[in-house]
Amino acid sequence: MPLTRDETRGSGLAVAIDLINTWDELEPEPDLLEGLEDVRTWLDWHGLSAAAKRMREADVDRIRALRARFDQVFEAGAEDAAASRLNELAREYGTPPVLERAGGGGWRLRSWPDESEGVPAVAAYATAGLLSAFQELGWARFGRCAADPCRCAFVDRSRNRSRRYCCTLCADRVAQAQYRARRREASRPERAGAGRGG
Repeated sequence: MPLTRDETRGSGLAVAIDLINTWDELEPEPDLLEGLEDVRTWLDWHGLSAAAKRMREADVDRIRALRARFDQVFEAGAEDAAASRLNELAREYGTPPVLERAGGGGWRLRSWPDESEGVPAVAAYATAGLLSAFQELGWARFGRCAADPCRCAFVDRSRNRSRRYCCTLCADRVAQAQYRARRREASRPERAGAGRGG
């Protein structure tokens, strides 16, 4: 299953994006969440081990339903609709903000349930990540991979707003296809009489 490997790993945003991308059109069986083990792998990857341990078979369908709701944010088609869908998720899963100790002795603000609560905690944490990205970067940065048939989601954090693909694999796949097409075009023989008047 595709999992975030950059510095955002473990953030609420990466948790949400990686969940959305467990539906992968490039795979023969697009649903990469085949069962409980896959759900736990996704959560453990992001350091949410307490939530992973809390998961049960019955939670797999709840996680798939959450994936569909996050996916709808990217499919909203308009900024206000996307914001409305995020606000709905925040109302459903968010909790009043509380202060908690962060690593290094400082404090951080947490507006999601304790991780040991399982699905509600994961949902709220991931929603908070999407809300923050929406506020900080804007709706225009919420994208879908341009490497058809891939439809994986991403949030463009590039300086020049140029991201078009979900990962380097898809970018390379498109570049190779374009290269092969140019080579085929260049090797195609000219038709007889091409370029002559008449």
